[in-house]
Order: sequence, then C-alpha cells, then structure tokens
Amino acid sequence: MSSGEAHTIWFPELKQLLQENWKTNLTIPKQFKLVADLDNKLNQIRAERNIQPPMMWCPKCQERHRSKFRSISITAMYFALKKFDNCTEIQFVELIKNWKIYSKEKNLDIYGKEVAKTNIEESTKA
Repeated sequence: MSSGEAHTIWFPELKQLLQENWKTNLTIPKQFKLVADLDNKLNQIRAERNIQPPMMWCPKCQERHRSKFRSISITAMYFALKKFDNCTEIQFVELIKNWKIYSKEKNLDIYGKEVAKTNIEESTKA
C-alpha cells in the first residue's frame, strides 16, 4: 500500500466513473445511485490493493486501532464534481441548495439514510 492510500477516496478510476456518469439533469435518487456505484468501486479498489483503514489513537483505552473507512456521501460527490471541473460554481451552489431542500422533505442524511426522529427533535431545540 502506498503512503496516504488509506486516506484516499478519489482514485483516478473513481474520477473517471464520475465523469462518465455525471449528467446535470440527474434527479437526486439517480444521484444516490451514482454515489452507490462510486462507493462500490471505491470498496473494490480498496480490496484489490489491500488498503487498510488508517490508524487512530483511542483516548479511552490509550491504544492505537484501525479506524473505519469512510463512505462517499452525496455532498462529497458534489464537491468532487466542482473540484474536477465537472460543474460550475453556479451549478455546485444549485446542487447543494436542491439537496438541502430534498433532504429536509425526505428526512435524509448525506448517505441517503432516514434520519431518526430524536436527532431531528434535538437539532430543532438547539
């Protein structure tokens, strides 16, 4: 494993997959399909290259352990689209705006999972 690969998400293969499959008129459910495809490809790359999660220090037990790999979120995909010049700044802002509206309507987190009611109630009290 090359140095830094444990923290890498946007491998060249993922950039290519994103470029080939991104269309500005994708609905948010179809965007989540693309996010799932990207995440599956990322997990495949990690397995093929035997990439291990990064080490972390646990303050409770005072030992080092492997952390968990992060998944690709819809917002991570939006930032990648902007970073790799697949969308303009205006399109990026529109994507984020539409996502915020959609996530509130559907009660979803950035991974497309339904947010628990207790989390919503706590965030509205704060």
